[in-house]
Amino acid sequence: MKFLHGSSSRLCFITLTLVGWLTLAGASVQGQSPPGNTAGNRLTVPQLAAQLSDADVETRLRAALTLRKLGAAAAPAAAELVKALRDEDPRVAEQAMWTLAFIGSPGLAAVPTLTAMVRDVDEPNRVTAAAVLGLLKPSQAEPAAALIEATRSSDAELRRAAALALGALGAAALPGITPLVRLTTDQNRDVRQAAVTALGRLGGYAALALPALRTLTTGDDLDLRPLAAAAIQRIESDLARPAGTERAPSTASPSAPQPVPPAVAEPSPAASRTEPATNSQPSRTEPSRADPSRAEPSAPPAGAVNRTGVVLLSQDKPRYTREAATRNVTGVVVVRVEFRADGRIGNVELVSGLGSGLDEEAMRAARSIRFTPAQENGQPVTTTMDIKYRFVNQ
Repeated sequence: MKFLHGSSSRLCFITLTLVGWLTLAGASVQGQSPPGNTAGNRLTVPQLAAQLSDADVETRLRAALTLRKLGAAAAPAAAELVKALRDEDPRVAEQAMWTLAFIGSPGLAAVPTLTAMVRDVDEPNRVTAAAVLGLLKPSQAEPAAALIEATRSSDAELRRAAALALGALGAAALPGITPLVRLTTDQNRDVRQAAVTALGRLGGYAALALPALRTLTTGDDLDLRPLAAAAIQRIESDLARPAGTERAPSTASPSAPQPVPPAVAEPSPAASRTEPATNSQPSRTEPSRADPSRAEPSAPPAGAVNRTGVVLLSQDKPRYTREAATRNVTGVVVVRVEFRADGRIGNVELVSGLGSGLDEEAMRAARSIRFTPAQENGQPVTTTMDIKYRFVNQ
């Protein structure tokens, strides 16, 4: 795969161009031209779809970004978006994936390609492909089989994404119950939590996991105890339904205290580092390529709509700055982040900071987050969360 590198002036030009395209797309859905634009300059969904096969990679990327912004209105471009999943530039392919996840039933046309991508060990977007399969909720056996295979990957990010995706598949995930139980004892904390969360989402379909989940409620992993208890409650509640009552597989996650996503940072030349922020328990997060974390909103009150939380896939590492090292600044930066329903980061606000460039690093890391949106009754929704980054000079 090839990535383009250019001077800072070219990057500024590309950024301004992308902003212009996104503004244009917001006013030109299905042939509606933006104010002040001539009919000859308007961009329709078919025109954007055609640009996905343009020879110029930046043109393809702009088209993919614009179609993603359009959300469900991009449905007529489904066939071209599926082809774009195999674009030589993984950035284009990734934007196409997220667009397909939110255009409704037309997006299911991508399931065979996404399944193949999950199985491809050289595919740079394997984690995203697994997450999108979970959002599409295919009922076929083959996607579930690919996700089950991915639970055995050496990549913790992929194991975690595959577990969460299986948790959204309902009856199709039945062959994955045993692999999910195996992941509840995975060496990676995030993978363990994802597996228990997935079993809870599967409800009665995960009845075979009850013995293992009961063991976890008294195990040494304090983070898993409340998750396992909530999963058991959900499974037993489903099993207690009267015989003959039709059950719609729920996408609700087990209620649990909201963990703080860990801040991951590169050591600076001053030999300083950042550590994950924690609540009452020490963090036991094992390092991975992008050290993803998961965040779940607080449990909804009884009778509320079924809701799943934001799933954080990856983020850039915040750096401990030279200025902070010189001044020996330590502490926690809190950033409020808007996780939009269309899979993009919205507003990022500083709640409390430390100065010395650490606030900017925390906000930069937050803006880089890749995630799966929260859902209500199976539909993506926008939500806001506070994320803590702990900086320590060592």
